[in-house]
Amino acid sequence: MGASFPQARLVRKGGQQFAPPPVPRDPEPSALGEHLREVLGVAIGMWPLTGVVLLALGLLWAAGMNGAP
Repeated sequence: MGASFPQARLVRKGGQQFAPPPVPRDPEPSALGEHLREVLGVAIGMWPLTGVVLLALGLLWAAGMNGAP
């Protein structure tokens, strides 16, 4: 059989009838997505250190490309 859909409820408030707002979806986050979100949060939270590390990596890359033919 097919999936059963819940019937719409009407709520009466102040003499007017209106349907309640839809329930927001609550998907369970994956472990990998949650871990990546934490890593990104730490990197953004420590932005000065992240900037220095990225600058150092860029300078190392530039120094390596300087001697390349």
